[in-house]
Amino acid sequence: MYSLPSTLQVAILAFAALTVLAAYSDAKSLTIPNRYCLAIAALFPIYALETDQVIDWAATLGLAGGVLAVGILLFARRMVGAGDVKLAAAVALWAGPDLFLVFTTLSGVAGGGLALFLWFRHRLERAPALSHVLITDADPDFVKQPMPYGVAIAVGGLYVAFTLIS
Repeated sequence: MYSLPSTLQVAILAFAALTVLAAYSDAKSLTIPNRYCLAIAALFPIYALETDQVIDWAATLGLAGGVLAVGILLFARRMVGAGDVKLAAAVALWAGPDLFLVFTTLSGVAGGGLALFLWFRHRLERAPALSHVLITDADPDFVKQPMPYGVAIAVGGLYVAFTLIS
């Protein structure tokens, strides 16, 4: 007999779906709409009220606020995009103190992989032949190109979602 998913399951799946939508938007247009970040943050209290887990509200809100504060400083130095900051803070709510280290580690590893992919694609576009990809000079301004880091944040966010739903 099929039963309807619980409110808890719906909240976690909506969090995962919004994270994917944010990543897709960032990959497509280098923007993460505020509505995705706000919805992710707004869903968290629903999860918190429905879960059997004890939520340390002070630690969770402090952690997310810390991510937002550090992100604002990095944004002010033009090191990250505003959407990335808001998405990371919203996902940090869901990660909480228990999953935060894994979330940031996975996001960092995914960001490194994304950077390597973009670097390889850039060199592939500039190379006269596939055999010259690694010896072709890169554009000196390549490192200044924006990167859709929301994709990397989403990798960590999806890990959080799948951990919470299991």
